[in-house]
Amino acid sequence: MAVELHHFNTALDRLRFAYWVPNVSGGLVTSKIPQKTNWELGSNIRYAKAAEQAGIEYGLTQIRFLASYGAARQHQSVSFSQAILGATKSIKIIAAILPGIWNPTVAAKQIASIDSYSNGRIAVNIVSGWFKGEFTSVGEWWLEHAERYRRRNEFIRVFKGIWTSPDETGLTFSGDFYRYTNSNLSPKPVQTPHPGIFQGGNSDDARTNAAEV
Repeated sequence: MAVELHHFNTALDRLRFAYWVPNVSGGLVTSKIPQKTNWELGSNIRYAKAAEQAGIEYGLTQIRFLASYGAARQHQSVSFSQAILGATKSIKIIAAILPGIWNPTVAAKQIASIDSYSNGRIAVNIVSGWFKGEFTSVGEWWLEHAERYRRRNEFIRVFKGIWTSPDETGLTFSGDFYRYTNSNLSPKPVQTPHPGIFQGGNSDDARTNAAEV
C-alpha cells in the first residue's frame, strides 16, 4: 500500500523533531528491563520510514567505538547514516563524528559525498567525547575536558572552511590541532553553505564552543 509522505513545514522558526537512531545494541536505554528495539539495519530502516511518515524531520545516530551502558555492539555512525538515507526519501540523518578519531578533511569529504548521494539530507553532530577508553583503544591520545572542546572548535572551523572555500585557493588553516595549506574539496556539498552542524553539551566549555562556531 502506498503511503503519502508527510509534507514538512518549511518555516525557518518551526519546531523540529528528531529521534535517536538505535545503531547500537541495548536500545539506548540504561535499564535491566529487556529492550525490544533492534539495532540492526533492517529494523532501523523500518523505524526511519515510520518516522518519515509521521513527519519527524531528523534521525540522530550516535557514535560508539567501545561498549558503554549496555551498547555492547555498535554500528559506525556515518556509514550507518548513509545506509538509512539510501532507503528513505525525505528524512534527514545526523551522523555523530568524534574529533581525534576522525580527521576533519577526510570526514568532510565523506559527508560531502553522502550529501550528494542523498540529495542534501545529511547533517553532522560533532561530539567531544567523554569515554577515555574509546580513544585509547584505537591508539588516540586522551585530552582533558577543555582541550577536547578546543579541538572540537578547530574541527568545526575546518569543516566549514573546506566546505565553503573557493576551489582556486582551498583552505589554509593553522591551529593547535589541525594545519592545512590550500586543502581543497571538490565537489562541494549539495547543501549551501554546507550541511547542518549540530553540537551538544552542558558545560561552560560546550556553551562557549557553540557560541564561537
